[in-house]
Amino acid sequence: MRRSLPLVLLAACLALTACGVGPGPRAADPRPLPSGDPRYRPLDAYDTTDAEAAVLGEARWTLAKECMRGLGFDSLRELKVRPAPPWPHRPAGTGVLTLEVVVSDEFRYGVQDPEQAAAHGYRPPAAEDARHRPRRQWTLPEYLALTGDFVGDDPRTVHGRPIPARGCLGQAERRLHGGVDPRDRTDPVRTLSDQALREARRDPAWKSADRAWSACMRAAGYGYATPQDAQEGRDRREAELKQRLSGGPDADGPTGQEKRAATADARCKQRTGYVRAVHAVDVRVQTRLVAGHRGELERQRARVREAVRTARAVLESR
Repeated sequence: MRRSLPLVLLAACLALTACGVGPGPRAADPRPLPSGDPRYRPLDAYDTTDAEAAVLGEARWTLAKECMRGLGFDSLRELKVRPAPPWPHRPAGTGVLTLEVVVSDEFRYGVQDPEQAAAHGYRPPAAEDARHRPRRQWTLPEYLALTGDFVGDDPRTVHGRPIPARGCLGQAERRLHGGVDPRDRTDPVRTLSDQALREARRDPAWKSADRAWSACMRAAGYGYATPQDAQEGRDRREAELKQRLSGGPDADGPTGQEKRAATADARCKQRTGYVRAVHAVDVRVQTRLVAGHRGELERQRARVREAVRTARAVLESR
């Protein structure tokens, strides 16, 4: 599953404001992945497919656009909703810094492709591509009306009309998901996926893979104990800060140090058979968790299917 997470930072406050889902290959798709494929995970059978995410996104923005026009934003009449636009960012200079963090199951076991790592460091390629892609710049009234993410003295009305709870996008989410915003409901797929990763990393076979990878990295000149340590890169913080402060076109991109470390990381994973070893542990843990939570997972899958049916009805009625 790939999640694009806009984060709002204000003073010492960190608040999650939205979550757009666009998963990778799914076992629920027409052609399931073989169990030995490192992208295969048992929990994927209960997750949202790419096709479903696309339908939900288009319907979400179709409803949100209608809501925005009802609030007096006629200029959005021509907004294209296929593919669905990215979640809005708060405009710069309005007292809040918005960051976007992309969490990708493509990197569940860390970087794996040396060429990709040499180009993007520890960043998922999709996130790096999005960073260079122009995106719509929303005005503050548009942003507030779409998201309802109010800070301080932000107005709660636009054009004399009250903004719905969580904005027009939140209203659309409730319409698609039976009156409940999915952000208010625990996603058992994500919860169990995170739990599986924590448990798997404690398994002796996973720890053995970490040790073999670490020995390879030491031979390459790096003292990381695990791939997580390498990705965190505390030894690269000073170089990253200098690059951020430079203000150049690549100020937010990966540093040369990050690219070199990521490349060595990916090569050591290949040389030690790291991904194959840890994937086997991950699948074993996920299989057990699925068996213990099947009812909960099936209810989640049914909710997704119902939301997709509603989304298709919305689009067909337009």
